Amino acid sequence: MGKAKKLGLVGAIFLIVSSLAGSGVIALPQQLAQTGSITLISFILVTTGALFLTLVYVRAGNVFEDPSPTALATYVNPILGAKSGLFYVYGNLISNISILIAGLGYLEMFVPAFKNSLVLGVTVIILIWLFIFLSLRGVGIITKVVSITVTLLLLAVITTAFAGWLDFDIALFKSNWNVTGDSDGKAIMAGFAVLIFSYVGVESVATNNELIENPKKIVPLATIIGFIIVAVIYITSTTVLEGMFKAEELQEAPASFALSITKIFDSKYAGEAVALLMAIACIASFLVWNLSSASAAKTSADNGFLPKAYSYTNKFGINSKGLVINGIIMTVLEVILMLMGSDVAAAFNITVTLSVLLLLFPYFWSGIALIKKEIETGTGKLSTKIIVILSSIFIISAFVSATLYELWLVIALVIIVMAVFSLKLTKKS
Repeated sequence: MGKAKKLGLVGAIFLIVSSLAGSGVIALPQQLAQTGSITLISFILVTTGALFLTLVYVRAGNVFEDPSPTALATYVNPILGAKSGLFYVYGNLISNISILIAGLGYLEMFVPAFKNSLVLGVTVIILIWLFIFLSLRGVGIITKVVSITVTLLLLAVITTAFAGWLDFDIALFKSNWNVTGDSDGKAIMAGFAVLIFSYVGVESVATNNELIENPKKIVPLATIIGFIIVAVIYITSTTVLEGMFKAEELQEAPASFALSITKIFDSKYAGEAVALLMAIACIASFLVWNLSSASAAKTSADNGFLPKAYSYTNKFGINSKGLVINGIIMTVLEVILMLMGSDVAAAFNITVTLSVLLLLFPYFWSGIALIKKEIETGTGKLSTKIIVILSSIFIISAFVSATLYELWLVIALVIIVMAVFSLKLTKKS
């Protein structure tokens, strides 16, 4: 058999766009409507910061064999590497839950019972274990289903981003400007964590060198082009919705893009078809992200940063024990959300915020690794320092934007996870 065909520039750009703009975008309009159309400013600021974070991984891909966040943190310090293994894996687990919640939100128009936190929570738990069971024998055709549905999902978002302007009302956009009752400065900062979630995955591009033809040349170029395409899609699609509907209407609509397609085509059936399609794409993408989380956990376990059970693979090459451990953790987290009585919007917001705040630790250390590498090799560049400083300011601003309640939750989660981790790895003398 010949070697597998590698991706050229166009293929690499599509890989980046589909991985970044998949499930991240579909719940955004409802979340941003809680603040108002002033989040356009938030989006521009977050996009600028995310661009510099992307550049960190582009440069890391050129100077490190493994430019993953955990590997870069380990390069800075083994202890930070250990913590990154925890934060990165468990941050991704929490975001996996938010993916399912967002997908079920789009099914709310078909199943109104999902408005009930108990029904929503039980369904999420059933889906978690159903997908774990399916994953134990490999993903098979499901990965193809994910690629097709994500592509169709993007078409619905792109249609809104461009055709939606025909129904855009500038007066409505202005009336939606700041619906929080807080100052404009506070409102601009309010949505940072949710917006950063949209760009989570920028690091995955630099770690896919083996799939790309002539990676040293194509990966940086494809990364920047792909990132700009995603940013334009994100900003235009969410902004146009703020001028198509009242903020209150978007706040009550988990399936925001189904709402826009219904208005654009003046067809209830078109909106329902989009809602179903986006739900399938989002829920199915959980399978891929869940396997990625288990794979990241295996890498950390192989380096001694997580329990050895994560290193185990079954005869199908799947991290089966890791999947089960992660399933238990996700189930416990979802039970907590159920006990809190969280609906789709609240559950999505809290899981996204917790996930992002945990992932920001390894993101920050990745920039430090880049600076350390250049100091050691004597190849220090001013441009690298500027990129790292600006990406670090962006990362720290996300912590500033979090509420005290959210920060306490993250601190509690870190303390508990570190305690369990410490006891689990304690060896008998």
